[in-house]
Amino acid sequence: MNPAPNPLAGHVLIKEPPTMVSERVPPSEPAISATAAPPSKPSMVKAWVITLMLLASTLIAYLDKAILGLVAQPVMADLGLTATQFGTISTAASLLGPAVTLLFATVADRLPLKGTLFTLVMLWSLIQLPIFFAASAGMLVVTRLLLGAADAPSNSVMHSMAYSWWPNERRGLPAALLTTGASFGKLIFAPVLVVVIASLGWQYGFLSVAIMGFVWCVGWAFVGKTGPYAEPVAPRPAKKAAAEDSPEDPTAGTKAPLRSILLTGTFLGYLALFSSVGMLVMIVLTWLPSYFEAGLGFSAVTAGSLFGVPSITSVIFLFAYGAWGDRALKRGVPARLVRTLIGGGLAMGGGLSLMALPLVDGVALPMALLMLGYGLSTSIYAIANPTLAQITPPAQRTGVLSLGLALSGLIGVPGPVLAGMVLDAAKASSDSPADGYTGVFLLAGVIVLIGGALFALLANPERDALKVEAARAARAARTS
Repeated sequence: MNPAPNPLAGHVLIKEPPTMVSERVPPSEPAISATAAPPSKPSMVKAWVITLMLLASTLIAYLDKAILGLVAQPVMADLGLTATQFGTISTAASLLGPAVTLLFATVADRLPLKGTLFTLVMLWSLIQLPIFFAASAGMLVVTRLLLGAADAPSNSVMHSMAYSWWPNERRGLPAALLTTGASFGKLIFAPVLVVVIASLGWQYGFLSVAIMGFVWCVGWAFVGKTGPYAEPVAPRPAKKAAAEDSPEDPTAGTKAPLRSILLTGTFLGYLALFSSVGMLVMIVLTWLPSYFEAGLGFSAVTAGSLFGVPSITSVIFLFAYGAWGDRALKRGVPARLVRTLIGGGLAMGGGLSLMALPLVDGVALPMALLMLGYGLSTSIYAIANPTLAQITPPAQRTGVLSLGLALSGLIGVPGPVLAGMVLDAAKASSDSPADGYTGVFLLAGVIVLIGGALFALLANPERDALKVEAARAARAARTS
């Protein structure tokens, strides 16, 4: 399933000008400054080579986290762990991420993209090696903590590098590829890893993803390069900038009070939606292969091979909803309808589908409900970040999106532990393994249902954009 999602998909994290833009942010915001020289047109071959290398990095980032779910059953058996203890280990990967994301946002624009991404992937790979040489529960906790910290900045770096090779009007496909990279990872590489694990032992799964990372770093060292759409531009001095501002725009250059953004219904609804779906993704990442094996009766190899099946519907809904939403916004349909009401409704539909799992038997119906529920729920990644970006002044967008990501990630941290507690309770009451896992997805469905409902009720990007702009103008008037 999709990891913690690519939360900054569709946004360029570079200094202004050019401003950070989104494929789904209203077209009233220019992609580059009117005074900026147009960048030279890059080679399409080079642009696609870089994009595919970045896609490969998203696959590795996903597999670095997903490997824990693929080895859940043998790890619990070899190390004598309960489901709650294993869920706690999985949760460790999310503990440091929010704090690192916030810290990285303060220095992101001053770091070279190529070197930063090389360093992150190298760190992911090195962190996997101790498990191969000295596997223990404590080592798993430590390496998951470090992996979560090293992975936290990667989404923004990957997307910024990709967008440096594509003009604004052509960033949709690269954004979609990076957003769905985890799905490709599950479909293509998870079955291979499962065979390695079954043949050689679960420790070799960690070694395999480490080797993949090292190979990628070698290739990136030769072909990695920042594109022409990310030319560094030094910020204008404050006095000069003020003198150049148009008198018709007295608030230009003034930031809105942060509380005027954080207290909007849109931001609060974003937190509810993003954290609830993020919790579902973490639960699936940790426990889905175990559900297929212990709950539905598949072999370990088959269960791992089926790991990516629910992502098929996720990709379909993500691309379909994103493309339809873009067209609807271009026709003038309000974002309140396109993004919040329909997006919240899709999440609610996903939650209801997951809640129905305990009501069906067999294999086909549970698989169908799981695919539908996961696909509908994760389709909101097409609109969640653009909705928040719509109400945020461009100069503050990177920080606000990073803050939203950090807070929603922190809220979603308990997901795998709660799932483990449900599984242990089912085992203690002598319920069948399938009952425990369907109880987990029932809980996840309720959480996503509530998150979708709150998003639909609270978020109103048109209304809140006006409120934030009014607060920005008021601050400018007070300081002028």
